[in-house]
Amino acid sequence: MRSLLIVTLLPLLLATFSCRPVDPQPLISPRVASKSSVVPKGKVVLIHGIFDTRIGLPSLYQAIVNDGYECLMPSLKPVDGRDGLEPMARQLQKEIDRKWGTSCEFSLVAFSMGGLISRYYLQELGGALRCQGLYTIATPHNGSYVAYLYPGRGTSQMRPDSEFIFQLKRSEHVYDTLQIPTTSYRSAVDIVMMPLESPKWHRGDNVRLWSPLHPALLWDKKLHRDLLRRLDQNRKPELK
Repeated sequence: MRSLLIVTLLPLLLATFSCRPVDPQPLISPRVASKSSVVPKGKVVLIHGIFDTRIGLPSLYQAIVNDGYECLMPSLKPVDGRDGLEPMARQLQKEIDRKWGTSCEFSLVAFSMGGLISRYYLQELGGALRCQGLYTIATPHNGSYVAYLYPGRGTSQMRPDSEFIFQLKRSEHVYDTLQIPTTSYRSAVDIVMMPLESPKWHRGDNVRLWSPLHPALLWDKKLHRDLLRRLDQNRKPELK
């Protein structure tokens, strides 16, 4: 019965989790291109969700770069997280270090599963020492029942009763210790987040929006405006 349920609901799960556009590369507007020669306000790492890669985040990427930030978008593999979220967090660490070295500061903006990967990197791999802010979008901070519909270590870690979720809760005091601002964006009607309170994170600010589908928050202009305001408010000026 469980296998039949997975086979029946898997196409819906793939469609609602993924935010990948048809285009094979992120759309780069002339305005984005013109920013390349300007000293950036700061650095932002943008992390995708499950079943997706860096090419699934063009709208949010453009909003961040248009506002004057340098933005890194790594592709973490395997995209379904079948090997666990810890290896993906180590990939994230390597990509950041390769791009900017091991001492620069940055903000993290993460979608869905990417938010849990980011938290593991910050809380367990020392990334919090360099973080100016963590902004998660539709991330199952308290686990999601939908994660029972797909096999693999990564999805098992996203379930409400997983040891991975408990581990993150035990070490999340780092945000208070280092005074790292955190914000969790969520939709009140996102059926992928079951229970609907799953993205509600007591650690920081919670912003509730009304996007009809799980990935739709990525294109929400209200979210873009609020996120950019918070990035500007919490950033530290680039050292000359």
